Parts: sequence; structure tokens; C-alpha cells
Amino acid sequence: MDVARKLATFIEPPFIIVTDYQSKGKGQYKRSWSSEVGGLWFTEVIEIKNAGGLSTFISIPILRVLKRYAQKVALKWPNDIYLEGKKLGGILTEINNGTAFIGVGININNPLPAELKETSIALSEKTNINKNKILEEIVREEDILLPVFLTDGFKDFREEYKSNLIFINKEVTVKSYKTIIGTVVDVSENGELIVKTPEGNLEIIAQGTIESF
Repeated sequence: MDVARKLATFIEPPFIIVTDYQSKGKGQYKRSWSSEVGGLWFTEVIEIKNAGGLSTFISIPILRVLKRYAQKVALKWPNDIYLEGKKLGGILTEINNGTAFIGVGININNPLPAELKETSIALSEKTNINKNKILEEIVREEDILLPVFLTDGFKDFREEYKSNLIFINKEVTVKSYKTIIGTVVDVSENGELIVKTPEGNLEIIAQGTIESF
């Protein structure tokens, strides 16, 4: 993503940068992300006027492709991809003056550090697939879906996203501008998480992370 930002100063979007290895991979809140050879690591750069719901939308084409190879792929709001309860990938979206930088990391055939094996998984544990084929399929799926999102926003993908959430109708703890405990009941047309507290209040959360579920 750092390289993409530099290239965007003289290359007009859209474009994609793919790498075999990242030495400084990062996730949400600048958490480190192991990015060894064998995984799929890429950044997409697109121009966008209204970025509301982008980080949740972009998981849909990725989800559709991965489900072709592992049916139990699911989503953890807002930007994580899970398989059988373990993290398979993640999406990091940054917006700068109408340009979106979408970083995607998916464990395909990369070795996982020992300390992550209990919580993370690679697609190669379930199927034998070439990472370049996965990328090609994701790009083709986005070519179909992205124009819909740019025209109509996230609302057309809301139900599909919701149906693939791993914690829908479950109690969660969300770390946002404050700590919120409640039951996930929905997502909004902008991809916000909607949580019902024990007091019956609805909290609409635009940014945050799920700490327990």
C-alpha cells in the first residue's frame, strides 16, 4: 500500500499492485500482518466519490470467489475473512482525496507462524489452488460488481453480507469510540454494524473492531 500511494502520484487509477512478500504487512489499527511467500498480497487503487460501505462491499467479490473452493468461508465485520472459525484473510481500506487504496491479504499457501496457527488458516489446508488464479477470479468478479456499488452503494449487497456474518444474532464486544456489548442484529445500507444492547438500545457502529464473539 505504501508503494501504491507513491505510484498514485503519477499513475492514474485504477491499477493493482501485487507482491509475493511483504516485510511490513499491516492490518487494522496498524497491527502487524505476516505476509510470507505463498500468500496473496495486493493493493487495488480506484477513484471513488462516495466511499461509504466500501470496506464491507469489497469483501463480497472476494467472498464469492473463496466460497468456490471452501464453502465455509465467512465474514467478520468489518474487514476480516474467516474459514472454520480461523482468520483466512483481511482487507484494509484507506481513502485519500477521492482515491481508495484497498489492501487485501489472503493466506493461500504461505507458512503461518507458530503463534498464529491456532487462530489463522491457509486455503491450502482445504484445497490445492494457485494464488494467481484466485486473483484473476477476484478481479473478474469485481469488474461485474464494482460498477453496481459505485452507482447504488452497498445496499444491494447488504443481505448477502449479513447472511455471511459469523456472529449475526450473537452477543459481541465491540471496541469503537466506546466499548459496546450487545447482540448483532443487522448491518446498515452503508455497511455499519447494528448492535442491540441489553437495555434495548440500537448502536450503529461505523468504525471499530470485534474483540469477542
